[in-house]
Amino acid sequence: MIRMMYVLTHDPKDRLELVSSVFAQAITALSFEYETEMFLMDRAVHAAVRGYADGLKAGSFASLSELIEMFTEMEGRLYVCAPFAHSYDIKKEHCIPGVTEFVDAGMLVVHAKDATVFTY
Repeated sequence: MIRMMYVLTHDPKDRLELVSSVFAQAITALSFEYETEMFLMDRAVHAAVRGYADGLKAGSFASLSELIEMFTEMEGRLYVCAPFAHSYDIKKEHCIPGVTEFVDAGMLVVHAKDATVFTY
């Protein structure tokens, strides 16, 4: 099985086109039946907060909320970096449905093994 891992570090409100593009790429990987994971780190953890992406839409992409929903509905695994979430006072109960779990960098390293990793 081909494994794809996307590590996203940008706040969607600062880099909406980039964040939308990363989710669109991950959805494409899922459509090819690749095992696909998304790790939200640094300011990207805001994308996991319920309501944060509402109304955000970049160019010809679907809205960011729709992209995230498609990603999780297609069984993409969405992880939130626990230390960054803590620093922004984000708790799991604040997050959208579909967040797989809060993790630390150690899990990122373990999951990167045997995966193609893209960092944005």
